[in-house]
Amino acid sequence: MAELPNSRPMPIWWTAVQAVLGAAGGLALAALWTRAGTWVTDRSSGMEGPAVLAVVIFMTGLVCMIAVGARDLPWPYVVATGLLHALMVMPLAFHGDAVLDRRGERVTAVVTDVSTSEGMNTGHTGHHCRVRLPDGTEPKLTGPGCDGNTRAGDRLPVYRDPQGRVPAKLEVQVTDEQRNWVITACAVGFTALGARVGAHGGRRRDGTADAVSRPA
Repeated sequence: MAELPNSRPMPIWWTAVQAVLGAAGGLALAALWTRAGTWVTDRSSGMEGPAVLAVVIFMTGLVCMIAVGARDLPWPYVVATGLLHALMVMPLAFHGDAVLDRRGERVTAVVTDVSTSEGMNTGHTGHHCRVRLPDGTEPKLTGPGCDGNTRAGDRLPVYRDPQGRVPAKLEVQVTDEQRNWVITACAVGFTALGARVGAHGGRRRDGTADAVSRPA
């Protein structure tokens, strides 16, 4: 096939621009999920809001996986797209723990009632302690110290949020630093993936032009 007059390889700066734009898009996506997670968990009184956002992130991850696959990128990039979206749900799930670790107060609460429940499938007996906090509220908690030996009148250390935005807990499982590490890792991953997808788009145009100009 004869070389077309207007067919020429795309310049390297165009590929670089596409990579920068892709990196910016990936970083913006990570920032969007982080901000949305903070906003929802701060304003939701239960798990309904975080659960809905988790489903949205999951579905968006599926759409992004299809979009990445449609660009003929190797399958590890498709898997990385889904994995990064799955990891973004973790900071959302442990937002309450991170808040209590960052600004929570550890106070002494008095146990007012102890109840038990048995798992339908496991047969495991769980213990639930209703405690009275210094501010007069009586949340129902589970965790270390609340067991078969706990009785009404016992005192337990409890983490509570002075601003009252997250529920009190007997134990903080994920620290704020650990949560931030996950967010940072996701942001770096989205940025790198976006740059790779953008650069691939620029090189693909380059390859198309070469293919057209190459004689048959």
